[in-house]
Amino acid sequence: MENSLLKQKHIKRILITGGTGLLGYALQQSVPQGIDCSSVYYPERYLPLPLPFPVRAADVSDPVQMECVFEWARPDLVIHTAAIGSVDYAQCNRDETERINVGGTEVVTGLCRTFQSSIIYISSNAVFDGENPLYAETAPVNPINCYGQLKVDAENIVCQGGVPWVIVRPILMYGWPYPGERDNPVVWWIRSLESGKGIKVVDNVFSKPLSVWSCVEAVWAIVERGASGIYHVAGRDHISLYQFALLTAEVFNLNTDLIEPVPDSYFPEIAPRPRDTSFDTTKLEEELGWKPVGVKEGLLSMKNRRAKRNG
Repeated sequence: MENSLLKQKHIKRILITGGTGLLGYALQQSVPQGIDCSSVYYPERYLPLPLPFPVRAADVSDPVQMECVFEWARPDLVIHTAAIGSVDYAQCNRDETERINVGGTEVVTGLCRTFQSSIIYISSNAVFDGENPLYAETAPVNPINCYGQLKVDAENIVCQGGVPWVIVRPILMYGWPYPGERDNPVVWWIRSLESGKGIKVVDNVFSKPLSVWSCVEAVWAIVERGASGIYHVAGRDHISLYQFALLTAEVFNLNTDLIEPVPDSYFPEIAPRPRDTSFDTTKLEEELGWKPVGVKEGLLSMKNRRAKRNG
């Protein structure tokens, strides 16, 4: 079918899966005015803080549970963020990861078809092998680990699901997570350095780190402009992880001497990692007027958010 995402109808009701994840939680904190939002979180998850909108517990891979959610939410659009996000966990637990990341996407896409909903699927830079950056949306996928392959499989389900779709591929997102959720590198670095612990960070792996709030802006731009297709979302700066850690320490006034650069070979790998899957974000910038955020700007925003929260 022709993929004309949101121009088919006015979006009034949105359902976000993975409501306690880094992106899912941030999306709920910035829903555009005039949109009714609801979210889903994993049933075994404890909620120490209330979520901003009505929420239901459901396993995205369970068709019965998710049909009840769709009956409740009646979404015009689903933003499907729910997934197992650990590359190493996916490598060691393929069946479980496939059930959630691929099976869950199949369930959600099928229900979108039944309820005539559109879908924005949150994918990953892990669909690329890291050999030919900067990657545009037209670059052929070639994952080198289980997590990346399952993301490709889920993308194919969305594209072939018979519903209007967008695929968003973020890269190395950072920000303050919902309490108890999985840390991103920045949060782990800050916690370690604030406790006086030395850290080792690889200096031969490169990325374009993405503030979760910058990713949120991209997603809402896609919704508001009625875009369709695949979009790559990344930060402005193309830097090594070691440089990223140094900037984190500088912004948060922490001791950079505690950060030791090491090659990626220093760490025993469970899952192979690509060395540079950095994106070309020209499409998003030119079509939707979105502007990438530099690392220092994104980190300062994190610092200010914590100050307000603690203030």
